[in-house]
Amino acid sequence: MNIAIIGAGWWGKNIINTCDVIKEIETVFYYDSNADVQEKFKANFKSLYLPTIDDIFNNKEINAICIATPPSTHFELTQKALIANKHVFIEKPPAFTTEEVEMLGKMATSKGLVYMLDALFLFMEPIRKIKEMIDFGFFQEILSVEMYRIGDELRRPGSGIQRITSSMFNNDTDVVEDLFFHDAGILLNFFKDLSLESIKKQYSYHAICCDSAEISFSTSSFPVNLSLSWVKTGRRRGISIYDRNFILEYDGFKQENQIIIHDLWKNSSEEYSFIPSPPLQSMLEYFLDTINRKNTNAIDYNFMKKIIKFWEEIKHAK
Repeated sequence: MNIAIIGAGWWGKNIINTCDVIKEIETVFYYDSNADVQEKFKANFKSLYLPTIDDIFNNKEINAICIATPPSTHFELTQKALIANKHVFIEKPPAFTTEEVEMLGKMATSKGLVYMLDALFLFMEPIRKIKEMIDFGFFQEILSVEMYRIGDELRRPGSGIQRITSSMFNNDTDVVEDLFFHDAGILLNFFKDLSLESIKKQYSYHAICCDSAEISFSTSSFPVNLSLSWVKTGRRRGISIYDRNFILEYDGFKQENQIIIHDLWKNSSEEYSFIPSPPLQSMLEYFLDTINRKNTNAIDYNFMKKIIKFWEEIKHAK
């Protein structure tokens, strides 16, 4: 299979480099408005730069396109890709409204094409394990769920306020737009009956772009809280599930014992370790497998619509 990447910036370069090592991909075509990006990929044996974006849409040898351009271009580029009969792997947000996502999804379905969101962490083994435990009734009575993604950008080496200002704030991107989609995808994968309750935003370093957000959801029987921040101290990425009988702790930064289950009645703990695998590679391999085997796309436009609906409400909240 041949694949093309539109946009070779901060995230696009990761997609290009990852595609370069996936065996099923023969050639990695790519385009960026800045032709100087070619220097980044000279060592890649599969990568081939194309001088215009139309060279990608018009190339019949290209089966699929990954779009990693600014969000304002996502709808138009996806539409052009689908018209050109290319499968689409789209970065977040896939579009700005549920109506746009539905329109693109129906177009893809009518043409038998895969239209998929990069739900980056959805297929990581620890996340799969938690999903399995929820689905098969390990938890008898969940009391609450906490999910957190704290970047601690202000104190990390090579980061600081200048990095946030020059990258995120300069592109009018807030912490919700940056982090919400991946976490919302995981939560929706866990809990189908999720509904939005409240949003609290913090504007410490920019007037209109929030740098922290506390988002409260609920299910039919328990609350779910999501904490997002670039600026809070203590870098964390994980999930805690509080059950009447167990507490599950998942630490996304650990190399082993990523999941710990505390049995509250036996006063004992069980640890689960997983072999680390690059989440982007897992995601792209799932995309290719869905195309090749014509499998059900678990991250189709209906899944995207649910996330976009939440995002629309959160985006307009003060």
